[in-house]
Amino acid sequence: MSTESYIRDPRFEAHGCAIKWRPDIPAVWFTREELPEVLNQWDWSDTFMIHHHAQFDSFIESHHYGIHPKAIGCTLAMARLLLGNHIPVSLDSVRKHFGLPLKTTPYNLFDGKHWHELTPAVQKMVADGACDEVESIWKIFNLLARDFPKSQYAVIDIMNRMFVEPRLQGDIDVFARLWESENKKKVDILAQLGITEAHLQSADVFADLLRQYGVEPAVKDGKNGDIYAFAKTDPFMVELQEHEDETVQALAAARLDVKSTIQQTRAATLGWMARRGPLTVYLRPYGAKTTRPSGGDRSNFLNLKRDDPDFVDPTKGVNIKQGICAPDGYLLAPIDSSQLECRMVNYVAGQNDVVENFRLGRDPYVMVASAFYGHPVTKKDHPEERQVGKIIELQSGYGSGGEKIRATLRTKAGILITPQEGVKARDAYRDTHPAVTDYWKEAGRMIARLAGGDPLQWGPVTIRDHRIWLPNGAPLIYDTLEYHRPEPDEPNLKDFERDGYWRVRTRKGWERLYGSKLVENVCQALAWVVVSDAMMRVHQMGYRILNAPYDELTGAHPERWTRAGASGAMQGRDAPVTRLGAGSSARLRGRVVGEV
Repeated sequence: MSTESYIRDPRFEAHGCAIKWRPDIPAVWFTREELPEVLNQWDWSDTFMIHHHAQFDSFIESHHYGIHPKAIGCTLAMARLLLGNHIPVSLDSVRKHFGLPLKTTPYNLFDGKHWHELTPAVQKMVADGACDEVESIWKIFNLLARDFPKSQYAVIDIMNRMFVEPRLQGDIDVFARLWESENKKKVDILAQLGITEAHLQSADVFADLLRQYGVEPAVKDGKNGDIYAFAKTDPFMVELQEHEDETVQALAAARLDVKSTIQQTRAATLGWMARRGPLTVYLRPYGAKTTRPSGGDRSNFLNLKRDDPDFVDPTKGVNIKQGICAPDGYLLAPIDSSQLECRMVNYVAGQNDVVENFRLGRDPYVMVASAFYGHPVTKKDHPEERQVGKIIELQSGYGSGGEKIRATLRTKAGILITPQEGVKARDAYRDTHPAVTDYWKEAGRMIARLAGGDPLQWGPVTIRDHRIWLPNGAPLIYDTLEYHRPEPDEPNLKDFERDGYWRVRTRKGWERLYGSKLVENVCQALAWVVVSDAMMRVHQMGYRILNAPYDELTGAHPERWTRAGASGAMQGRDAPVTRLGAGSSARLRGRVVGEV
C-alpha cells in the first residue's frame, strides 16, 4: 500500500505515540486511548513539529487527529541534503552515521497486530522503543542543524504540507476515461497487427517476431549477461521506430505502448486516491542529486504529462492534468519559469547574445534553427523549422549528440531527421553557442578540483571539500568521486575514456562524470535555487503552494480575489478555465486556471 492509502484506510489504527514536548523533557509514550485528549491540549499554532519521514507521521496527525503545527520539520529530508541521497538515510542508517546505537523497537513482534493483541511485555518494548526513536530524532536534528541552511526549513515545511494537508481535487471521470483510452489504444494496436499481448510482453517472443521481418534484435550488457536492447531509450528501439518497413515500425511502437503503462497506472492511482479524498502530492525534498525534489508514494506529481503548446497533437486524447482541479472556491495559478535551465546554462557560461535575446523578449530559438537550415527562420513563416530550433536549443545545453537530438525531435514533436542531420543539428548548436561549449571544457577541469584542492569560487557556486556549494547554502555532494581506470573489456567505453575517466557513485551504481554532465548538475541545482526561493516568497504572500513540478509552481488563491480585482497581474488576462491542463493557459504569465 502507498503511504496515503495506508493511512486513509478505514482499518488504520494507531498503537500510540511517543512525544518529546521540549528539549529538557524526556520523551513520553501515550496510548491510542490517551492521544486525542493529550494532543488537543497543546497549542499547535506556535509549534515546530519534527519527525523522521514527516509525510508519514504528519499525515496521521492531520488526517486522524486534526493536528496542524505552525511548522513541520523532517530529519530524513535534512539528512538527504547534508549526507547525500546516494546512501540510505533511514533512521537506523542516520543513527549509525552519527555513532548512535541502533533502534530497539521490536517491529517484528507487532507488525499487523492491534494493540490489544500484544502482550504487556511487547507493549512495553514498543513504548520504550518509540521513546528511544524520538530521543534519537532530537539528537540527530541538533547535529544536522549545525550545517543545515536556515532557508531550507521553509522548503521542507511547504513540501510536507502538499501531502499532509492536501487541497487538490481529482476528477474521477477524467481519470477513468484516460485509463480506458490507454487500454483501447493497446487493444487496437494488437488487433491491427494480428498478435497478442504475450508476443510483446515476452522479450524472447518479441525478438522472434522481429526476426520474421528480417530484423536481428540488438543486445546490451545486463546483470547476468547479454539482454535484448528493448528499452524505450535504447538506440535500437529508437531506430526501429524509423525502420523502412512500416510493419516493423508498428511492432516497435506496439511493444513500447504495451510495456509502457505509466499513463494507465497513474490514472488508476489518482482515480482511487480521489475516491479517498483530496490528492496528496508526495515530493521528497532533495530526492535528486541536484537537490531538486523527486516523486514518491507511487504517484509522481513531478511528471504529469502535458502537451507542448507550440506543437499540440490533437490525437493524444485525454491529458491527465485535466483531472487535477482546484478546491472549492479557489483558482489554480501555475507559475512557469519559462526556459529556466536554458537561460541558466547560457547565463553561467557567459553566452551573452542568447541571454540578451531572452532579456529583450526575442524568439530564442530561431538563431539555431536558422543555422541548422541555412536560411532565416521565423515562427510565423516556418513553424515546424522553428520547432526544430526550439528542441535543439533546449536539448543541447548539456552536450547532447546527434542521436539524442534525433530521439528528442521524434518523441517530443514527431519530427524525423537522418543521422547526418542529427550531427548537423549538434554542430549548429555548438557553432552558435561557443561560450557554452567552452564552459563544458572548463567544467571538465573543475572535476579535478572537486576531487581535491583548495576552495575555489566558480561563478555563482563554490567548490570546497568534495562539494559544490550553492548560493542558498545547500551542497551538491561528490564524496565518492574517483578517477577510474577501466579494464580492457569494460563495455560502452568511448575511445577517449579507455585510459581512464572520472566517476561518482549514485543509488543506481557508478555514473561517469564529465564536463557537460557537471554543467547539467550545476544548472539544474541553480534552477531549483531560483524556483524554491520563489516558492518561499509566494508562500509568504499568503498563497498555498500545492505542487512544485520542476520549474513550475502550482499555487491556489481564493476565487473572490480575482473577481474583486485584487489579484494584480493575474486579473484580466484570460477567463478562468476548469482544469490544470486545459490548453496553454496552464503556462501562465499571469493566467489563472482551475476553477471547480
